[in-house]
Amino acid sequence: MATASIPALFSPRTSARRTPLRERVSAAGAAVLSIIGSIGAIALIVLALLVVPVAAALAFGPALLSRL
Repeated sequence: MATASIPALFSPRTSARRTPLRERVSAAGAAVLSIIGSIGAIALIVLALLVVPVAAALAFGPALLSRL
């Protein structure tokens, strides 16, 4: 009977220690990412608010324009 073994490449003892995220990201980088994220969130909200008016214009616009 054969037994399974984990290769040394994937062994947790031989893997290099990773630096924590807070040491890899500077405060300025975090601020920039926060601002970009806020701009993206606001843009998503604006697009979501425009969905209903655009759909109404596409649905009822031709009928309303034909009455003019």
